[in-house]
Amino acid sequence: MSAPQMQNAMEQNKRLLVRWFQEVWNEGKRETITELYAENAILHDGGKKLRGRDEFTRFYDAFRSQFSDFKAEPIVVLAEGDLACLRWSVKFRHKATDTPVQVTGTSVVRVRDGQFVEAWQNWDAASLARQLPSNVTTEI
Repeated sequence: MSAPQMQNAMEQNKRLLVRWFQEVWNEGKRETITELYAENAILHDGGKKLRGRDEFTRFYDAFRSQFSDFKAEPIVVLAEGDLACLRWSVKFRHKATDTPVQVTGTSVVRVRDGQFVEAWQNWDAASLARQLPSNVTTEI
């Protein structure tokens, strides 16, 4: 692959990652999961591994069942080779208590043929817990 082709591919991978947050989280488009998340992709989420599209979709549904009003904002997006990385901030609302919360995180994805085949995600779950009332636990 020539240098201009590689640059174009890296820019495309960055756009896919930004699109993911916009469509999947902000707009709630589950069909984008099927389009962009490879059937056998692996997500490394802190100490957990979600294997395959079905496990990710269960995680996604569980998160959205507890929280609403998502507004994900990209902070920094980078790419190198087949990897794209996004530092992000997300504001949302805990449904049961109507508590607004905000967390930040970083997602790195490996892209192959326009789909995410592997991802690493690290987000501030401790901050989320601190922002919720002390009697609230989440199932994510």
